[in-house]
Amino acid sequence: MNLEAEVRNEYLISPEVKRLWAVQMDILAKFDEICKKHDIPYFVEGGTLLGAARHKGYIPWDDDIDVQMLAEDYEKFCKYAKDELKEPYYLQFWDTEYGFYPWNAKIRKSDTTCYSDWELEMNRDGNHGIFIDVILLYNIPDNKIKRKFQTLRLKYLAFLFKSFECSRALENPYAKRTSKRKLAGAFWKVCSVFTNVEKVCKSYLRVCASEKKETKYIGYNAFLPGDKRYVWERRFFEKTVMLPFEDIMVPAPVMYDEKLQVEYGEWNKPVKGGACHSTLRFSDAIPYKEYVKNK
Repeated sequence: MNLEAEVRNEYLISPEVKRLWAVQMDILAKFDEICKKHDIPYFVEGGTLLGAARHKGYIPWDDDIDVQMLAEDYEKFCKYAKDELKEPYYLQFWDTEYGFYPWNAKIRKSDTTCYSDWELEMNRDGNHGIFIDVILLYNIPDNKIKRKFQTLRLKYLAFLFKSFECSRALENPYAKRTSKRKLAGAFWKVCSVFTNVEKVCKSYLRVCASEKKETKYIGYNAFLPGDKRYVWERRFFEKTVMLPFEDIMVPAPVMYDEKLQVEYGEWNKPVKGGACHSTLRFSDAIPYKEYVKNK
């Protein structure tokens, strides 16, 4: 990848952001290596898919890489990656890092840094290396009543987890002690008499997997469950097609046009988003432990 400053779609990409991208591409190559070794299919997702389809690479104002898998493939990947990823690469999900959320995993590179101030407030002791997101797709019941029940259960469990996060944040002397966090933290203290964060994570994933048969629709639960923008027909994912992304080819759902229409509407028309890079603190050369300590 060319690491010099570049203008794309009238947007200036700095050398610093190019180096962030380069680390993410390196992590993606490690992810792809494990998937190929164990015959695990995956697809690029979100802004990464949009960038591949529209820009043949990163969206100029994007700052991450997203990939997604069906639930059974996600479970297999996490099982293998947990053992096969070696430092500085690290699989971050609920079963490897205490208090990490259950709705997706990240692969991080521990000798680098990438975090938002909000993330540092909520989980100061977590791994904050540069990352890519590995997103879980789950079966959505065809029956409307079962679908509604699944959505309500997931929203409740997500609320429980976020209450735990607020309670943990209140123990961080650098975090803002807002009224909302205080209320959520107090709610979690009551709930913690009856449960713990590990049980909440396990319950969340169990509800995701509650529909055992193949259904017409599958969903992305990293956002609010039930959001129609993140619910797609299974047939969109029946095959893959390779799309260019920077200097490599990446797998996309064969019906990526239809998928992107559900998620973004008229996706072919570039709409400049916010400067995502301004919300992150990152370094490709300083390990996160050193960076956070100095901060």
